[in-house]
Amino acid sequence: MNEQLARDLECAIATDPRTHELGIHLEVRGDHLVVCGEVATEKRRAMVLDVIREHDTGLDIADHIVLSAEPGPGGPGHERIVPPTSS
Repeated sequence: MNEQLARDLECAIATDPRTHELGIHLEVRGDHLVVCGEVATEKRRAMVLDVIREHDTGLDIADHIVLSAEPGPGGPGHERIVPPTSS
């Protein structure tokens, strides 16, 4: 039953038009639903968790999703490289 719940939620995350995430994996451990995987942004992580909460499993969610996106040029956390000057 727990295995089926996890697979059903993975399918919901993969097919929901807000997420379409294929790399999210879930596992039921006691009273917790452990969510693992990688998404590009914090917004995508929030949407994945929203989809899970909408299914009201009654389990506490343990969020182990990691962000994969590199900061873009000029974005926060982006290292600015100054080209050497010629003399």
